[in-house]
Amino acid sequence: MIPITVSHVCRFWRDLALHTPTLWRRVTLDWRLRMWAHRIHRARACTLDIQLLPRYSPRTRRTEVLDVHAVQLYMHVVTPHIPRWRSLEIRFYSYSPYLWNAALSTCCGYTPALHATALRELSLIYPSNDDTKEFTLFNGYAPRLRRATLWGVRLTWLPSLFENLTFLDYTHHGFTHGHDAAYEVIRMLQVSARLHELRLAFPWRSSAARGRPRRPPALLLVLLHLAPRALRTLRLLARPGALPRARTALRALPDLPLLEQLQVQHAWLDTRLVFPLLHSLPRLRHLALCGAAVTGAFLRGLAEVLRARRAAGRLGVLELVGCEGVDAEAVVGLVACGTRKGMPCADALFVRDCAGVDVAALRWVRGAGMVVRVWVHGTEIALGRA
Repeated sequence: MIPITVSHVCRFWRDLALHTPTLWRRVTLDWRLRMWAHRIHRARACTLDIQLLPRYSPRTRRTEVLDVHAVQLYMHVVTPHIPRWRSLEIRFYSYSPYLWNAALSTCCGYTPALHATALRELSLIYPSNDDTKEFTLFNGYAPRLRRATLWGVRLTWLPSLFENLTFLDYTHHGFTHGHDAAYEVIRMLQVSARLHELRLAFPWRSSAARGRPRRPPALLLVLLHLAPRALRTLRLLARPGALPRARTALRALPDLPLLEQLQVQHAWLDTRLVFPLLHSLPRLRHLALCGAAVTGAFLRGLAEVLRARRAAGRLGVLELVGCEGVDAEAVVGLVACGTRKGMPCADALFVRDCAGVDVAALRWVRGAGMVVRVWVHGTEIALGRA
């Protein structure tokens, strides 16, 4: 509500606000439809940032639950202005049937009036979606679209819509599995061949986690068909749980000769995967390990691996994040193991929110050939004052 606040300061500021269209471009849809229609009028020919988000009420301490009728009513205010959309963000966190159909049906059709000629960013998130309908947005035309964040929605992946993407954060809808899901994503990536950053996730089914699947999961199949040799940063993220056999995952990962930063989280923290992978990354300079699977034994093995690859140059930063299974003795042992043999395993060690680490016990490591920094609840702690 910034433009309204500005316009109430004084007469001069009011006149300035009313004649600055960019102040009115953000439209966050809710029941105040006449107000939002008036703001669109105030924006004049300026492009629009459209948001449809559940509202949080501080009074009731609850988030609004949107239904089909409300969503249709809200979207009818902005769909006549699709050519002016600069960004579209829709998020649904509570389940209600046919929400995507209500929100996106007016964006689908076969008329040039639906062409999103100014659209640069698209964000569609509905994790609980169970509607398998596939949507062809904007009559298949959004030439300026560069960023897309998608979760729980099925879209027709046309070159005229998505070939110019440079950023894609995609969580698979889950309506296809195994080879079918992998083929669908591979075809998407062939269309969006200009990506600079890709974040890819597949929903993990509990039924698959109970037993070893007969086929590799879709994520590994997609990795087998990728060849990102110029990749500089890789994040292997997962929720706590079990992945398929580590050797299967290791074989699926492509060659990454230029990789400089690696983050490994939770279920990926398998020594049979991480340690061989480190040997294959000659330019690695920043390694981040996240999760309770990192223990004292893990760190001892890691120190040996890092020293064995010293011909490629040692790490610049080793980072431990949320490693509840690590205590101060394990961290001190990691530092001491390297310094005793005259080769610290990294130039710097960062310890972030590791609850088991006693900060006071780390004071001596400042002179051990490594820079050690510690954060507790997001705040850096000075070791000299611990």
